[in-house]
Amino acid sequence: MIVNRRPGVLELIDQVEHGRVAGVLAEAWGNERFAAPTPAPAVALAAARHDEGWRAVDGALLFDELEKRPMHFLDIDVESHVPLYRSGVERVSMLDAYAGLLVGMHWSGIYRGRWQRPGAGSRLARSDADRRLQEQVVRAEEERWIEVREEVWTETEPRAVFETRLWHHYELLQLWDLLSLFLCVVPDEPASPEPVVPWGPQMSGLDHRSETVRLPVVGARPGGPRLALVARVAAPGRIEVDPFPFAGELDVEVEVRSLPDRGWTQAEAIAHLGRHRSRTRRWRVGPPAP
Repeated sequence: MIVNRRPGVLELIDQVEHGRVAGVLAEAWGNERFAAPTPAPAVALAAARHDEGWRAVDGALLFDELEKRPMHFLDIDVESHVPLYRSGVERVSMLDAYAGLLVGMHWSGIYRGRWQRPGAGSRLARSDADRRLQEQVVRAEEERWIEVREEVWTETEPRAVFETRLWHHYELLQLWDLLSLFLCVVPDEPASPEPVVPWGPQMSGLDHRSETVRLPVVGARPGGPRLALVARVAAPGRIEVDPFPFAGELDVEVEVRSLPDRGWTQAEAIAHLGRHRSRTRRWRVGPPAP
């Protein structure tokens, strides 16, 4: 569950809803400058279901008893996080091996700083025991990849080409993940083009302001030139991404549930949400104005 604080209100976005939005971005990716991913269905499936393991716990409303509100997804403990993501990887793998491989890379990448540098850790780890458990998970998941890679690598390309494409798709998944989070929580208020700040660390908190953000660097194509994308709210209901990586402007909807920002018990919060319908936040995503 993504918990987003607005004046007087806690906005709640299910992880699987955030994943669905990432899948919408994946399906629209590609134009003359940015290559569309192939195999497209498997990559889009991985994007849409990369947080599949959260489905059950969001449905049950995982709760933060200390804060007296639904639990923000980055506040979960590692011992709960591991089986949650493992189940999600298993479910996606049953649908498509390549998609399951990408989701497994995403899961283990959470414990490795999204595989950006050697030795990177995770903000989820709060103790040596947490770090040891994450290390065990990463090693086991990397061993699982060996067999899956052999399964999905085909005679159509050399191994080096396959590996380059696989890691390119992983990096695209990280960008779609973070851009989807941006669409979920950014206020509908225009932001000035400068300064540009990295996007991601802000998600550890619940309070967000409109700002111009830099998304992870990705290749325009596998092994191609690497580019940093910048996103901002340019006008109410409109987000600009530069350089623009999609086939055309796209409309994105995010389903949001709300609670008044006060202390709750889990039973009270569930009852309140059951009596009130969700609402839809709508964005138009396009290139910068000429």
